[in-house]
Amino acid sequence: MTFEETVPSPRMGVPVVTYVLSLLASIWIVRSYRPDLAISVLIFAVPMAALVWMVVEARRAKRLRGAVPCGGGAAYFRRVVVLALTYVALLFAANWLYTHYTLTGPLAVIVALLPALPMVGMIVAIGRLILDEKDEYQRMLHVRQMLIATGLTLSVCSIWGFLEEFNQVPHVPAYWAFIVWCAGLGFGTLYNERRP
Repeated sequence: MTFEETVPSPRMGVPVVTYVLSLLASIWIVRSYRPDLAISVLIFAVPMAALVWMVVEARRAKRLRGAVPCGGGAAYFRRVVVLALTYVALLFAANWLYTHYTLTGPLAVIVALLPALPMVGMIVAIGRLILDEKDEYQRMLHVRQMLIATGLTLSVCSIWGFLEEFNQVPHVPAYWAFIVWCAGLGFGTLYNERRP
């Protein structure tokens, strides 16, 4: 029995879903209840810990394979970690400025756009992952993961839109579409692990 047979292969699905769901919950809690900065930091510590778990599992998988993959996975993880941390920092900053100052005009627009910039960066990073991936099988898994995320997002947004139209649910800001899509990436990862 080899070392690879005795050590279980890392599974990315659970850390990814944990990260995405805890991030969704953290954003909802902070947006809904607007806790002070110390409580907000504690709330966002959970998704940040899940993000670290995700990176650790990815590195473990790379070590078990015995070589650095030829694709863009390592660069993608670096980009996503930096962008996720930047998103959290800018979200805190924008919420704090909004809560403590009366912002109007161009300054209000700039502050409102701060958290959107890392989201756009994540979209670019995800696109780069497909372009940088050299292994066709890995590229296919990434594309399938994104198709699942897109299907989930379109379904959730369509259903919510009709419920909102008939006053059955509250209005949700449009940026939640990207957050739902990221949650779909987590479910796509789980699907890829179950059906190679």
